[in-house]
Amino acid sequence: MKTIKLLALLGLVSTLASCAHHRDVRPGEGGINRVIVKSEDPEDGSRNAIRQANHFCEKTYNKIPAFIEEDKKYTGDMKESDYKTAKTATKVAQGIGSAAWVLGGRRESTAGGIIGVGGSIARGALGEGYTVDMKFKCQ
Repeated sequence: MKTIKLLALLGLVSTLASCAHHRDVRPGEGGINRVIVKSEDPEDGSRNAIRQANHFCEKTYNKIPAFIEEDKKYTGDMKESDYKTAKTATKVAQGIGSAAWVLGGRRESTAGGIIGVGGSIARGALGEGYTVDMKFKCQ
């Protein structure tokens, strides 16, 4: 049980740490920069790209980004509808597993931890099916 809690904590910490800075920004010619991010959801990918562009412009030039172009597309290995269904199923498994882990008795807690970890593993295996590509200038 301690192992499952430790894995959950490590997952949370690595997720928070991966949100920082502007690791996906690529400076380009003529001041036109590009940020390309992979994401489970196109809207989350857009928000991530915007955060990175903001950070890049602020830290590099003390300016703000002006977005020129944005392209969001599904780039996964399976049909997009199947990907969305599978992602939803993994989120449900994680939610049910977490609830049972926290609220259940000893048996339910153990089973909930297993279900939650299984959902996390499946979600990771599905990967990030969307690619967001933004071009911007710092102004």
